[in-house]
Amino acid sequence: MRRTAFLTAAISIVLSCALAIFSAGKLVDHIERHTVRNLTTLLNEVGESWATVRADGYQVIVGGLAENEATRYRTLQLINQNINQSRVHDITKVSQPDGLQPPKFSLEILRNVERVSLIGLIPSSMGREYILEQVRNLNPDTHVTDMLEQTDYPAPDGWKDTVDYALSRLKQVPRSKISLTPELIKIIAVSDTPEEQMKLQQSLAENKPAPIKLILDISAPRPVITPFLFRLKVVDGRGMLDACSVDTKFEGTKITQALSRVKLTGNIPCKVGLGVPTTDWSKAVILSIEAMRDIGNGTITLSDSDVSLIASENVEQVTFDRVVAKLENALPSLFSLHAILTPKPLIDGQTGEVILPDFTATKSPEGLVQMRGRVPDKLRKNAISAYAASLFGTENIYNQTRIVDSLPDGWTVRSMAGLEALFYMRNGSAIVLPDEVIIRGKSDKKDISSIVSHIFATRVGTSANYTIDVKFDENLVVKPVEIGIDNEACEKLITAVLGVNKINFAPSSSNIEDASLGVVDSIVEILAECPDAEFEIRGHTDSQGGEESNLALSQGRADAVLSALLDRRIHTAKMISKGYGETQPIADNATEAGRAKNRRIEFKLIKKETDDGQE
Repeated sequence: MRRTAFLTAAISIVLSCALAIFSAGKLVDHIERHTVRNLTTLLNEVGESWATVRADGYQVIVGGLAENEATRYRTLQLINQNINQSRVHDITKVSQPDGLQPPKFSLEILRNVERVSLIGLIPSSMGREYILEQVRNLNPDTHVTDMLEQTDYPAPDGWKDTVDYALSRLKQVPRSKISLTPELIKIIAVSDTPEEQMKLQQSLAENKPAPIKLILDISAPRPVITPFLFRLKVVDGRGMLDACSVDTKFEGTKITQALSRVKLTGNIPCKVGLGVPTTDWSKAVILSIEAMRDIGNGTITLSDSDVSLIASENVEQVTFDRVVAKLENALPSLFSLHAILTPKPLIDGQTGEVILPDFTATKSPEGLVQMRGRVPDKLRKNAISAYAASLFGTENIYNQTRIVDSLPDGWTVRSMAGLEALFYMRNGSAIVLPDEVIIRGKSDKKDISSIVSHIFATRVGTSANYTIDVKFDENLVVKPVEIGIDNEACEKLITAVLGVNKINFAPSSSNIEDASLGVVDSIVEILAECPDAEFEIRGHTDSQGGEESNLALSQGRADAVLSALLDRRIHTAKMISKGYGETQPIADNATEAGRAKNRRIEFKLIKKETDDGQE
């Protein structure tokens, strides 16, 4: 009985072991098939079907012939991300290409004015020294960081043409990144203004070798506009645009389409810039255009969030009330509307003539300004005369105004604004009436309407009623005939500019008057055409005051002009400023007109002596 029980137990143990071994084998087979299936599917999905996978128990064996080492490494990394790396046995190999593959030559040039960095792989046949020499020729002060590598392999076709073309363009882009391969050049650069951006794109693309593909990415910062301004005048249903500011070209297109509703078509200039008071700006402008279409006659001005609508005297009261109420309710919440219906003019009961007191200032092409008409009192007459003298020079002013009581409020401010607008024109007139200011004339500035609108918006306010009838005349523009004019021509052009309009300073001060900053800008445009010219900026005073104080004042004023040029990004390393005080008069210091002429700034070329002592 005991033997039978022992035999039965032994048989049970053997059967249990056999069953366990069989089950373990089945489990291992299942794990192997599952692992191989999942990894094969994964490799096929990512396009790495070159690799083969098989399992040997817990271990996974990866084989196959990879195209290159990078492909092999990428595939193994993918497998290791899905199973434990300790399970992977790598027996993959890399195919051996026939012969050596040519290196991929490339060059990257990073320039920040006088600092240049060179990065890339270049052929020794046209190597480091050639490129460094070209870069150092940009400027004697150029600092070059050389991170180039070179290899003794023939230069590919087109490599020299591409490099020469890229280096020839480097001088035009002081802040840039130029990337090139034998077939492609990409230039990323920054320009100062949108106008310069267009010119730079054109000049960079000139004389490009035909096989080379050129990609240009030239950006220009948008100017800051303050205040953001829009001004539209409508007469008998036809619109005239005086000023237009937008924050994007897309918004400008929407406003241009809306302006067709007041029969204003063609190339409508809207200045794109930063400073928009609200994202609803274009909506407010379009609503204002619709209001002017409905009212038929009048002017509307938007200055930031202030809206001023001035309807003509021939607009019916009912129409005025309806249009104003509709616009006021539709404008975005940030905007405030001020609307005026111009009253009918007063008429003399005996003569039937319209009673219109006025102040009139006229400017001749020679720069002479005559003022006549009415001013409120002696104090304000002197203030207007002093302001005109600061703009045009005392010797160019002829004051024939007379004092009359009971003139409207704001008469003096509007008269001064008219004089300031006249400053920006070569010739014209400014007429101040009780309910309107009329500006007429010709200017050498394309955006003269916008300039005048900006003056009245900031000096008088958006409620000012003014008419602009000015024309841009390109024949009045003083500019160099062509790029690269000689230094003597630059000197003559600057002298001509200063002959028409002086650089004026605050009394006994070296601060340049705001009204003279336009003269400085004109000189900057000329200096840009002769960057190698060496100038001495000379300051002169009249004989009033002490000799030492006059010398110091003239030096301070010459320094101020040099500083203003530097602020406008003119390279001033070759310029010096020097004050001569009262020592070089050009007129009689005994008269005010003579003293005004002696107070001046001059630009004189610095002429170098040759070895034989000749200039």
